[in-house]
Amino acid sequence: MPAIHRTIRPRLERSVKSHGVWGTLVLLGVAPFRWWRDHREAKRFSSIRTADPFDLEHDIETSQRVHASDLRVSSRNWMDGANYDPAPVKLIWETIAALPIDAAEFTFIDFGSGKGRVLLVASEFPFARIIGVEYAPELHQAACRNLHSYRSQTQKCGRIESICQDMTAFQFPQGPLVLFFYNPAFESVMRTMAARIAALSQPCWIVYANPRYNVFDSLNKVRKTDTYAIYTTAVPAQSN
Repeated sequence: MPAIHRTIRPRLERSVKSHGVWGTLVLLGVAPFRWWRDHREAKRFSSIRTADPFDLEHDIETSQRVHASDLRVSSRNWMDGANYDPAPVKLIWETIAALPIDAAEFTFIDFGSGKGRVLLVASEFPFARIIGVEYAPELHQAACRNLHSYRSQTQKCGRIESICQDMTAFQFPQGPLVLFFYNPAFESVMRTMAARIAALSQPCWIVYANPRYNVFDSLNKVRKTDTYAIYTTAVPAQSN
């Protein structure tokens, strides 16, 4: 059972400070339905504790799911955060390999990076730098442990870091960027991120894995499949 008794009071207090009493009541009006749905889904997977082949091969732990109510999050966007559900390794690899870029010229950023699985798969590509942005301290700490433990003879990028921060407050670094999203938040936060990305001046490629919202439609769509979409701010591109 998610530790709602441990997390609900401080989260309500933060919400009142951020959104006011009325704003919090509006959010609470829809929250129980979403929490109950997410809790049932998380409970269904909570008994799955066998590490997957990727974790076993690299002596890490990225496969165990975590319900959002078990996380101590100080961000005002806590109600719009998603559960930790690891992206399939095959999907991560496929999406990055589909980018028509020279990875060595790009900084790769995973928003809602959780325990660091996407960062570690991305390190098998020769990116100039890899950054994870995660607002939950517990997941960030797990990512740091995994980054320290990870061993791979085929790793091509060793400059990797995890930052504990709300993605809406993250300051984008200079230079060309690859921005990765695996459903880290609900629509309001995703739209905020899409607007921030659209305002950037440097070339950006956006990988939206398992997309739920049409938040990047103002950008140039390069590729669309059943499991991911790729957009760019760099140059016009034809849709597939």
